[in-house]
Amino acid sequence: MLRLSFRLFGLLTLLLLFVLYYVYHQFAPPYTVYDTLTQSELRESLALVEDRTPQKYVFFKQLQGAGFNNQVQEILLYHHLALLTSRVYVYQPLIWQPRRASLPLSAFLPGVTTGSISAAIFDRVCPPSEVKHVSINGENDGLWKHAKDVLEGPERCITVDDWILRWSFLSSSAMHPIWPSFRHYLSSHFKWSAYISDMTVRARPTAIEPYMALHLRRGDFEDHCRGLASTQTGFTTWATLPELGGAVFPPSLDPTNSTSVIEHCYPTLQRILDAVDSQARANPHISSLHVLHDGAWDHPTVYLQCYKLEAAVKSPERILRAGWVGPMKVVTHSGTLPVRRGESDWAVAVDVELAVKAQVFIGNGYSSLSSQIVALRLAKEGARTKDITLV
Repeated sequence: MLRLSFRLFGLLTLLLLFVLYYVYHQFAPPYTVYDTLTQSELRESLALVEDRTPQKYVFFKQLQGAGFNNQVQEILLYHHLALLTSRVYVYQPLIWQPRRASLPLSAFLPGVTTGSISAAIFDRVCPPSEVKHVSINGENDGLWKHAKDVLEGPERCITVDDWILRWSFLSSSAMHPIWPSFRHYLSSHFKWSAYISDMTVRARPTAIEPYMALHLRRGDFEDHCRGLASTQTGFTTWATLPELGGAVFPPSLDPTNSTSVIEHCYPTLQRILDAVDSQARANPHISSLHVLHDGAWDHPTVYLQCYKLEAAVKSPERILRAGWVGPMKVVTHSGTLPVRRGESDWAVAVDVELAVKAQVFIGNGYSSLSSQIVALRLAKEGARTKDITLV
C-alpha cells in the first residue's frame, strides 16, 4: 500500500512538472525578441544623435510598474508634449507589472521610439553637468501651458523631476484644451508594433462583419469605485470630453452623488446588458461581440460574469424581450485571444486595438483603458460619438 502511494505521488509529481513545463514554454516572454529590440533601440538612438544637428532633449519622471494602459496613456502624452516643444523625447522601458520586468518600448509603441532616444544613452548625450532639473507645479488649469513654457526654454537638456500628469489633472477639464492637438498626434504618430498588429488580425471576432466591443471592468475595481464615490470624482481623461456627454448611458453621472458614481463606475450586469441592448437595437446588423475583461487567477469571479453576459446576449428569449434582432452568433473575450507561444505580453494591447476597430464600443468612463480606447477611436477619420457608450 505504501509502495502504491509513493508510485501515485511520483506520477502526480511528473504530471505537475509536465504542466508547469508546458505553461512556462507556452507563455514565456519572448526574451530573444526583447533583447534584439533593445539592441536595435540603442543603435537607432546613437544614429539619431550622430546624424542630426544639435537637438534639445527632455527626460520625464514617469510611472513605473503601473497598469499597462496607465503607462501607455502617460507615455503618449509626454511624447506629444515633447514634440509640441521641439524636444527629443527620451523614452524609458515599459515596466511590465506582472513580472516587474523592463521591456523595450518599441515592442509595443514604435511610433513613440521613432525619432526619440533611449534613456540608456541619455547620460552620454546629456552629461549630468549639462542637465537642467526642473519642477513643474501649478493648478490643473494652467499646468499644461506652464509645462510647455518651461520646455520651450533654451536649455539643451532638461529633466523634469516631478510627476506632471497627476490623477487630479487627468480627471479634470484641463484635459479638454489638449484634445485638438492630441487628436492630431494620435492620427499621425500612434501605432502598435507589428507583433500586436499581427495578433489583432488573428483575434478579430469576424474577418469581415462588424462587431461590438465591451469593456467589462471588474477585478479589483469595486474598492477603487468606493474610494472615488467618497471623493466625488468624475470620469477620467478623455471620457470627460464635452462631445461625449450624449454617449453616457442614462441616467447621467452626478459626481456629487455617491450612488451615481457607483452606478457608473461599477455598473451592475443588468445595466451593462441594457447598454448592449440599446446599441444592438441601433445596429441590427451586428451579430458578434468581443468582451475585454480583467479576469485572472486572483479575480476568478470575472469569468463567471463574462459567462453570464455571454449567455444573456446569446439567449433568443431575452433578445426578443429586449427588442433587437440578435442573438449574438459569436462572442469572444480576453481569455479566448489566440495567444501563441511568447505572445502573452501583447494580449492587453490586442484587446485595446480590437475595441478601437469595433463598429461599436461600450466602455467604462472611470477606466483609463476605456478612455484611451475612446481617444483612439475619436482620432480616426469618420469617427462617430454615437458608436460609443459609456456606462
